[in-house]
Amino acid sequence: MRTAGAPILLLLTLPVLACGRSSTAEPSPEPIVVGEMQRGVSYAHATGRRRNRGYGSPASAESLQVLQDLGVNWISITPYGFQRTPEDTAIRWSGSRFGETDDRLRAVAAQAHELGIKVMLKPHLWLRPPNWVGMIEHHSEEAWSAWFEAYRELILHYAALAQDVAMDALCIGNEMAETTGQEREWRDLIAEMRETFDGTLTYGANFDEVDDVPFWDALDFIGVSAYYPLASGRAPNREALVAAWQPLITRLGNLSIKWSKPIVFTELGYRSSDFAPEHPWQVDRAAVNLQVQADAYAAFFEAVWPQPWFGGVYWWKWFSFPDDGGPTDNDFTPRNKPAERVLGRYYTRR
Repeated sequence: MRTAGAPILLLLTLPVLACGRSSTAEPSPEPIVVGEMQRGVSYAHATGRRRNRGYGSPASAESLQVLQDLGVNWISITPYGFQRTPEDTAIRWSGSRFGETDDRLRAVAAQAHELGIKVMLKPHLWLRPPNWVGMIEHHSEEAWSAWFEAYRELILHYAALAQDVAMDALCIGNEMAETTGQEREWRDLIAEMRETFDGTLTYGANFDEVDDVPFWDALDFIGVSAYYPLASGRAPNREALVAAWQPLITRLGNLSIKWSKPIVFTELGYRSSDFAPEHPWQVDRAAVNLQVQADAYAAFFEAVWPQPWFGGVYWWKWFSFPDDGGPTDNDFTPRNKPAERVLGRYYTRR
């Protein structure tokens, strides 16, 4: 368990720069030191009929034990805020009423820490489909100010919770590509979070946004939702997927050098279905294909995992009940599928 004042996981050769630094100054490349790899999964709270098997339940303790046996040393846990439309400035959330309550977050963090698993708190905003968080945008200073004030209230609440429970990292936002151009507001918010939470901070940039985020210097590592489209076709093999990663590896390596920051995939996942590596973010009814998911996992571990700038990954996603997934499931979880064996094989290597 992280205690107040403990060193962050990913250590750099220079301290984090002041949050007020202007992005007009070019970052000065420095050597990157990546500490212990974040061998993570995105750990999801059970909902609906399985709600009694959610965060903090006996089923959750059993599921976390399976993860420890697989070599997992980090989980991310996710509460939600709700925004009706991309232009709305109001965000609805509650630490006591919606599914991932503060009490449940406290309970699952305690369960993970008891097993020696570290915890990243990773709040998400949810918009009514077909809208999604990457569409949030405003067209006046007044609207941006109102939206940031609503988001500030949400994220500072969770920063205080993370500090109180001694969580190990906080993801300050996720995939909000149209908001990150508001650099001053984000830097001010990061500075406030530094005063509240003494753990590691990152932002989870969408894969097509990560090069343009102007405030990486104010954070501890570069976070990426790495749902890159890799290869077309029903079932590209591992070799094709490894080849598809190569230009992305070059691009990400250059980004890491530019900012002198390690890169962590704060999300990565593939459905166990046909066409999964072509558009990994899509949720559809494609036919079950366990092998293409396993091949996509193996290609990642072969191509990306060994890179010197790489600090870890969080697989989307693993639920808080241990009997999820299985051979007839075409969703993202690797549980009870060949991809689980691939994950365990690499996570238990030293």
